[in-house]
Amino acid sequence: MQAFQGILARGLTHLALAMAIAAALCMVGIVGIITLGVVMRRVLGAPLPFTEDVTGLMLTAVLFLSLPLVTLRSRHVRVSIVANAVPPRFGLAVNGAAMLVGVVFFGWIFIEALPWLEFAFARNLKSETARLLLYPWMLILPLSFGLTWVIFAARLTGLLPPEDHSAPASHEEP
Repeated sequence: MQAFQGILARGLTHLALAMAIAAALCMVGIVGIITLGVVMRRVLGAPLPFTEDVTGLMLTAVLFLSLPLVTLRSRHVRVSIVANAVPPRFGLAVNGAAMLVGVVFFGWIFIEALPWLEFAFARNLKSETARLLLYPWMLILPLSFGLTWVIFAARLTGLLPPEDHSAPASHEEP
């Protein structure tokens, strides 16, 4: 069982890291496209017509592609008012409830996203200005939420260690 847990943890880490690298590449692409658009507008007097479409899709991709790694490393935004108000002896129950909410939410959105993806694929929907196919971009949502669901489910069932609630290491000088 422990070997399976190690394989699962490494596999999830590699998948989440690959998606985070794709998110970082999208951020670089956003900066590049906006910079090119500004230069073209100022120097040539002709802005890129597809800047808004592409940067909007890339920004959305950044959000969804980075979600699994943020979840796996427990670095997402936390609403700690409930956890801080509950006595420490109930901490495990609160954490279990949080994992259950994550499993239900991400599973639900994953299931809801599939018909939209199928709809876009069947009709070859394209963006308005750039005429980019939308279903490759829409595929990111179920992939991201599916992987995030697996992370929450693995934590809930004990296949992954519980979330680390310690503060991230600070890189500031004292």
